[in-house]
Amino acid sequence: MTKMNSNSPKINVDILIIKDNKILLGLLTEKWNYEGKIVYGVPGRDIKFREKIGETVKRNIKEEFNCNVTDYRIMCVNANYALGNHYIGVGVIAEIDGEPRNLIPEDWEKWEWFDKDNIPPNLFPATKNLIDCYLQNKVNVAE
Repeated sequence: MTKMNSNSPKINVDILIIKDNKILLGLLTEKWNYEGKIVYGVPGRDIKFREKIGETVKRNIKEEFNCNVTDYRIMCVNANYALGNHYIGVGVIAEIDGEPRNLIPEDWEKWEWFDKDNIPPNLFPATKNLIDCYLQNKVNVAE
């Protein structure tokens, strides 16, 4: 068995929450600025060792919003090299119960629902990849 080192990519989930044809985006805090700009993102965290993808999605939504996932499906896989990292992101579409609350204010300024035809242009790269896959019905837009 090989041991992962700092030069190995990490694997995470990027979660696109859909409700009534709207997409949930969070305005990230300044610590997540990309190319000097404040950007919007989606919930997403590293997949823990031996954790199933669905377990990661459910854990993340509970930690981020204290909501439950009512349905999800894996949609795409993209690479993300932002902020000097290398992530392989498993893109997931999810539906949740309740209204999201900002439980991690050190990462998120606020959460907002956007019409899919009115997505803000200032997106974190992994979020842009995920939304592009969703809107274009593609499995991958970034290698």
